[in-house]
Amino acid sequence: MISEKARLVGNRIKMMRLAKGLRQKHVADMLKISQSNMSNIESGRCGVTIDHLILLQEIFACCMSDFFVDIEKSADKSSNKGYTVEDLFKIVARIKG
Repeated sequence: MISEKARLVGNRIKMMRLAKGLRQKHVADMLKISQSNMSNIESGRCGVTIDHLILLQEIFACCMSDFFVDIEKSADKSSNKGYTVEDLFKIVARIKG
């Protein structure tokens, strides 16, 4: 069973990777893991370690909290009246072309 929180964190990692224009294999190499393991992290099929989050924070030049921003929002989707971060990434991707 895929943990909803692992799926959300993995999705966040994927969006951040894509926003930086990085390939999954390239990020996996920087983390010293296989591309299939990176795929499993991004899909939420397996969790990400704190060591990997620290490295990802450096790779993406972000704050640690950026990986968890959607977790609280998902608990109460009915009160979400604005754009999600995923929506914003999709808008930026469309603009870029």
